Amino acid sequence: MATLPKVQVFRKKNPVKSKPGLASKIALIGAFEQDLSDPVLCIGLDDAHEKLGTDKTYDGISCLNYLFYGASSILAVNTTTKTGTGDNITVDKSLTPDKLTTALSKISGEDFDMLYVAYRVDNNIIPIITTFLDKKFQDKFPAGYACYSDFDARLAGDFCYGLIKQRLTVNDTLLSEVDSGAYYCGILASLNVGNSMTMKVVPEVTAISPELSFETGQNGANLLEDSYTLFKCLDRGNNKYVVVNSELPNGYDLYINRTRDFVVKEMSLHQFLGDKNRKASLNEIKQELDRVKDRCVNTLDLLEDIEYTVEKKSPSCVDINITRLLFSGIITEINVYITIEVE
Repeated sequence: MATLPKVQVFRKKNPVKSKPGLASKIALIGAFEQDLSDPVLCIGLDDAHEKLGTDKTYDGISCLNYLFYGASSILAVNTTTKTGTGDNITVDKSLTPDKLTTALSKISGEDFDMLYVAYRVDNNIIPIITTFLDKKFQDKFPAGYACYSDFDARLAGDFCYGLIKQRLTVNDTLLSEVDSGAYYCGILASLNVGNSMTMKVVPEVTAISPELSFETGQNGANLLEDSYTLFKCLDRGNNKYVVVNSELPNGYDLYINRTRDFVVKEMSLHQFLGDKNRKASLNEIKQELDRVKDRCVNTLDLLEDIEYTVEKKSPSCVDINITRLLFSGIITEINVYITIEVE
């Protein structure tokens, strides 16, 4: 029996491009369309657009899709300011040191894994970021950052995960500087913290700008020596672009910095804080630390060994001293030798 043709439209959620990795919560400081004075937690791209807006002329909104390549959630803080009323409203999307300081103060006590500032970070901005992350480490909630860098790498600090200097073309779309940094940050969020990016292919990148020469004395070689995160073409026919070396300005590879922060957070045993009348004997705390160590070393395979001591200073205070983190080295050079005989 014939029926009346009909078209039904169903709204589907944006698919997750990549499974979020370990330690993939991102705090995002940027300009958003919606008027927001408090931080907003977003679970997925649709949720983020609903809460933050869809106008991609705001850099904070433009980079959402790229951060969600691997982010499990995004904690967003708005820096847009508006003045005037009615039809005479002026929108200021810029970032100033004062705006950044205020935005970071709103999330100082929150737990997240990476920080992304949706602006081209310069010499005026980076000291505020490093001071903030130093304080996060002291509070035993360490986090790192990646960004498009317009500052001297010597200012990067200990909690840098990547300093981008090239624009990326992703699936044939040339990204802005801010979006390029966001895409790399999203890639890192998709990785387990024990993964290096040295000579690893960056997914879906089809071009880079500018392409650099890494011959001695050339710009690429000089920037690499300063530990910027640089990309080069490995196989143009198959669109394979790699990170040349993910060693960071503090002299350690990306995976060491991320693993260090993960281990410190895990071994701080935050769940013990505030427990009423909990005996929390040294043996109980040591057993919990042994569980954390076993997970990091044997289950997650993040590093070779963790050495630590535990001392109860008072009925309400325990000192945990992580005395040694042992990492495997990274192979960055392979020599191939061949002997040929002709009879």
